[in-house]
Amino acid sequence: MVTVTILWSAEAIETALAAQGIALASGRAERIARAQQALLEAAAADPLRATLTFDANPAGYPAALESCR
Repeated sequence: MVTVTILWSAEAIETALAAQGIALASGRAERIARAQQALLEAAAADPLRATLTFDANPAGYPAALESCR
């Protein structure tokens, strides 16, 4: 299993939202970054997450769509 630590900064939040044309009030990016980081850390600590299988093969996506029809 590969684990990657993702750290969100206020600048990353502002950049991502600005790319979508969303402007934030002063100080809002810091609050969003802290909340996003808390969610990511909680998800990483979830014991059920390790039981999920993820298909690393992009060709699996169309097959999954077909099986859902």
